[in-house]
Amino acid sequence: MNQASSFQKTASRVLILSGVVAVPVGLLTLIYPPSIDSAVWGYPFHHGTHVIVSILLVIAHLLKAYGFVGLSRLNGATRDVRWSLMVAALGFVVVAVCEGISAKLFGVPMDSPAAVNLNNGYGTGSMLLAIPSMIGGITIIRRRLLDGFGRWSVFLSGAFMVFVVTPLLFMGRAWPAYLALIGWSLFYIWIGVAMARTANNL
Repeated sequence: MNQASSFQKTASRVLILSGVVAVPVGLLTLIYPPSIDSAVWGYPFHHGTHVIVSILLVIAHLLKAYGFVGLSRLNGATRDVRWSLMVAALGFVVVAVCEGISAKLFGVPMDSPAAVNLNNGYGTGSMLLAIPSMIGGITIIRRRLLDGFGRWSVFLSGAFMVFVVTPLLFMGRAWPAYLALIGWSLFYIWIGVAMARTANNL
């Protein structure tokens, strides 16, 4: 096994782990009985739960960032794939930083400057990870850099964020948005599995 293949296998496991961490958080958010008013930051959680959830999401997004660095080094990756996926990795870091700030912002009104700025940060990070994923994903599909139907996984993860998750979040923090975020997290398990299968065939 060469060094590149070993790194890609590690990155694939990290991506799978990111989904394994994030999906239960989404499910918890979906079923958690509201403990505070929906007009303040931290809904629906108690303060302690909110902090734990934020920390877990910091970890999940940093794992995605690492995984996308590995993804950018796919065998046969062109310059546009490498650069776009590195920008996407930066987007995950931005979202992770936002989650860290979120842990300290509990109870702040949603229309306060701090909450508005943080929401803008989430939006910027989300587009920074999603749009480059779509750009790099197109080349991955065309050049078949991932095996089988898995070659669609990177493009679809970005498209799902842009066209499904983001509109639902704009509509409000409710179960459709939470379900969409769970679905989005599952894409990274799919990407990780596709990466692992591709690395095994090198």
